[in-house]
Amino acid sequence: MPYVFSMTARMATIAACCILLLCVLLFLLGVEIGARYAAPAASAAPVASAAPAAAAVSDRAPLPASADAATPAAPASNAS
Repeated sequence: MPYVFSMTARMATIAACCILLLCVLLFLLGVEIGARYAAPAASAAPVASAAPAAAAVSDRAPLPASADAATPAAPASNAS
């Protein structure tokens, strides 16, 4: 029994919509995969930039509270 295939305007519209939807979904899948590959590089950047900031903090004079805690207190002299 032969089957006659005819591409009507309705079938062409459905096929075009399916192809368009497939292309959109593949594009969004590529965006998601790209975002996952780029995420480790973006999270590693603040770690590298934090090292110079930590070095800049260590070059400053210590705070008075940390200086008192690091050195023992000298006895007060009552020279009158």
